Amino acid sequence: MHRSKNMLKNIELKLVQIRYSGDSIGDDIRVEVEVLGKFLRVDKRVKVKTTVQVNQLVGIFETDQKIFKFNTQIVVIEKDLLFNDISNGSVSIKVNTEETSQQKFTCEIKIRETRAIFGKIWGNKTAVFEIILEAKVSDAFLYVLLEKTKNGWLQARKQTNDEKIDLPAYLKLKLERQDNKFQYFTIWEGINRGIKAYMKFQKDGTSYFEKTNYQIGPIHLIYSLSQKTLKFENKIYKLKEYKDDPQPWKKTLYDIKIPDFYHKGGLYYIDKVNLAPVWFKTTHSDGVRYVHPGSYSLGCVTLTEIERWDELCKVLLRARRDDFENIGILEVID
Repeated sequence: MHRSKNMLKNIELKLVQIRYSGDSIGDDIRVEVEVLGKFLRVDKRVKVKTTVQVNQLVGIFETDQKIFKFNTQIVVIEKDLLFNDISNGSVSIKVNTEETSQQKFTCEIKIRETRAIFGKIWGNKTAVFEIILEAKVSDAFLYVLLEKTKNGWLQARKQTNDEKIDLPAYLKLKLERQDNKFQYFTIWEGINRGIKAYMKFQKDGTSYFEKTNYQIGPIHLIYSLSQKTLKFENKIYKLKEYKDDPQPWKKTLYDIKIPDFYHKGGLYYIDKVNLAPVWFKTTHSDGVRYVHPGSYSLGCVTLTEIERWDELCKVLLRARRDDFENIGILEVID
């Protein structure tokens, strides 16, 4: 890894099609693709003079180069009970990382049918296979790895002034560059969207982030004022009521925000639940109402069954409404 002036990009390479022409030597076809340590094996029934769709991922690669070059090794096998016909080839791939459209590459491999028994060899058929690969360029995104957080949070530093900044689990980040010690990124969502920050690699050289996106769709929570409960799908959680609330909840819909910062109020319950400092702000008119665990309430949606907070919080942390701000809605009913 090294510093670069170019933005990091992801190259997603797929095996998209197998075309079969020439002579027919059988229809039980295996294709093996190997590139930069990634390996894909595909078994397909393919008849001569046809094209089959595959659309399987070979691998995802990271680069900061304008032109990303690599060789791909391909093996084609026509499987048979007695005779396997095999051939191989390679294709040199050059991906323009400034090109947003999909880039296709073709490797032509010819297989000559061979038959041999008791030392006698015969067969003069030749099949032609075109293996079509497709490269797709996208921005390199990372996600905060829950298992690497402390109580659901990581603490990064701003690139501008080294000020500390809190990152909740599963937060989406756009990776800009990285070197041997640090990863530099732009926060892609939440209250700090657009802020540039960085994070040091762990002592063993691994990242606090992952490429896999475990985010899910928006959630719908139902807050019953009369029952003093919070419902999510088929689960019901008990709440604490704030009787002298000067700005009581209205029976309407409220947005629920992506977590904003590490809430030290949750430390009172850290011996019971790991994610106690993760709170979810709502769009209540006074602007300071959250969904969180606790034994008393000042008007928030306060779960008194504190030991159940982690099970709900892990779902809420992953939820997103595709607007860079919210995870879903809170519906308040009678």
